[in-house]
Amino acid sequence: MKKYTQADFDAFEVIDGIKQCPSGDYSDIRVFGKRCSFGNRCSFGERCSFGRGCSFGEGCSFGERCSFGKECSFGKWCSFGEDCSFGEECSFGKWCSFG
Repeated sequence: MKKYTQADFDAFEVIDGIKQCPSGDYSDIRVFGKRCSFGNRCSFGERCSFGRGCSFGEGCSFGERCSFGKECSFGKWCSFGEDCSFGEECSFGKWCSFG
């Protein structure tokens, strides 16, 4: 799985106002803007922060102390570590698990 840097993330293409983020390891990135769309099987480290309107594919894994803004959407099989917090209007797919 490719590990992305902040420079990689900043350079991702934006289509219709949504940053297109391929599958990969985002554990070195700490703060994400709003309206990001991530591919399947992404991995995020501890203390990540995501803005409004983020969309995550199936099989995503998140470390401890993640924070998600309003209107986040998560696919099936997502797993979340301890102390994750979620904003209003977040939706979760079937079989999501929480620490």
